[in-house]
Amino acid sequence: MMNRITRRQFTGTSLATLGAAGLLESACAEEERSLLPTVRWGDHEITRMLVGHNPIKGVSHLTPSLSREMREWFAADPSRGVQMFRRCEMAGVNACQIGFRGNETIIPEILRKHYAEGGRLKWIASFYSSPQDREQCKQELAEILKMEPRPIGIQQLGNTSDRLMQEGKIDLALDNLKMFRDAGLLVGLGSHNHEVIDYVESKGWDLDFYQCCFYRSVFSFDPAKHGKETFEEEARRSMTHTIRQVSKPCIAFKVLGAGRHCGTSQTVEAALRYALQQIKPSDVILLGMWQKHKDQVAENARLVRKILGG
Repeated sequence: MMNRITRRQFTGTSLATLGAAGLLESACAEEERSLLPTVRWGDHEITRMLVGHNPIKGVSHLTPSLSREMREWFAADPSRGVQMFRRCEMAGVNACQIGFRGNETIIPEILRKHYAEGGRLKWIASFYSSPQDREQCKQELAEILKMEPRPIGIQQLGNTSDRLMQEGKIDLALDNLKMFRDAGLLVGLGSHNHEVIDYVESKGWDLDFYQCCFYRSVFSFDPAKHGKETFEEEARRSMTHTIRQVSKPCIAFKVLGAGRHCGTSQTVEAALRYALQQIKPSDVILLGMWQKHKDQVAENARLVRKILGG
């Protein structure tokens, strides 16, 4: 039987065996607990590495079996998500970028438990609704703003931006961005295609940050590739060029290629080094992490500190 693929090679004892939060904190007691290097966005200091939500949702962008393993692992015990967020704070991360649709109850459940237990992660929300459906947009924003604490920012999901661009309707995104601005949040727009970011930047839209995917993944504008998992070097070079050119700070994601650069600690470090050296000093990276087989949080934080020299 073929071994199940993971985002990181299995090393050492599974963190699942650590169980209770107290044991997890004990195992990490010797870690550096000061913040990772930070940037200032508006009124907020955020670390240059954020934690994301895809593993919690079971979205690996690698194999169906890995997606299922992730989804089942978090669903079986949502406290694992809370423990991961706590581990992020202990390792020096102070922010997450996370979103949820109406049927994705595990995400707000984990956030609420995190804050109820004294967690302090700042969060940036993803927004899924298409601007054409104004009532749905208002309802989704209302649900986000119900969360306590409120997010510091909100970004229109890249999937939505890419679809609007393909349909020749990208300017409709301005309606969503204005709604975010009126709510008093940092305003962001995401995409998996540098062409979208280039267009918006050329128009001087009122926003605070972009969320930029290093790879087109299933969202390529090439009809022959759309819907297929494409992780090509051309896309990474093009997006990092765009990131360096735009006037706004960026959240760079899929910097590890959804596990394609995670064969060894050396390949992880090389991918993180490439990302942090190719983006602007005002930018941050977003990593999906989970702790079943390996302390990915500690590894990523250690490497980011090393690369940034602090």
